[in-house]
Amino acid sequence: MEQELIWIREKYPTESDYQAALDRYRTGEPLAYILGEQYFWRYCFTVTPDVLIPRPDTERLVETALSLLPQGGRFADLCTGSGAIALSICGDRTDLTCDAADISEAALEVAKGNARVIGTGDRVRFHRADLLAEDPLCGLYDAILSNPPYIPAKDIANYPSLAYEPQIALDGGEDGMDFYKAIIARFGSHLADDGCFLFEIGYDQGDAIRALADANGYVCTVTKDYGGNDRVAKLIKPINRKEVTQ
Repeated sequence: MEQELIWIREKYPTESDYQAALDRYRTGEPLAYILGEQYFWRYCFTVTPDVLIPRPDTERLVETALSLLPQGGRFADLCTGSGAIALSICGDRTDLTCDAADISEAALEVAKGNARVIGTGDRVRFHRADLLAEDPLCGLYDAILSNPPYIPAKDIANYPSLAYEPQIALDGGEDGMDFYKAIIARFGSHLADDGCFLFEIGYDQGDAIRALADANGYVCTVTKDYGGNDRVAKLIKPINRKEVTQ
């Protein structure tokens, strides 16, 4: 807590601004929103209440994508929010290009600002789209990534710390699986022959994503985060099923 107060003081050096920020902090507003920034992977991202705060667990998704994407590869990042996933990957790999999509225009403006700071140029293109109803993608991708809303609607109220974050980025429907179902059904045709889906999932969703993958003819492997919880699901196209299961 002492370090957090130091950061607030550094961000708001005048006494009146500091006291106002301190009041926000005491009411439980996340520090990232008070400071307007959050470190993720190797970068400092601007964050506002229009985007989810990037979390360390999501770095496993970035790490996995970086290890799998081929030289000169192309990927998509669906539900991009602040752009943390897409921009971290393209920031580290200047050979890659990405189409990033989100339903929120305000979130996309935050992501575009982060892209300018990180310097990804036109290698990351942003698209506004309702991914449950629209297809913003074009052509084939080596990977389609997403950290979608995945909390069951009825459970969101059980996490008071999430009250400040955009509910549209949290609500995964009745069972938390709405976006996984839609993305698998709608965007599988955009995967290259050797392509894959890479999803962040909730700590208790490993069995559900495996069942969903199997029902759609995909082979699914789940990687744990560094806390030992299921976190990243990789789904291989049906064309690759034989080689994966041998």
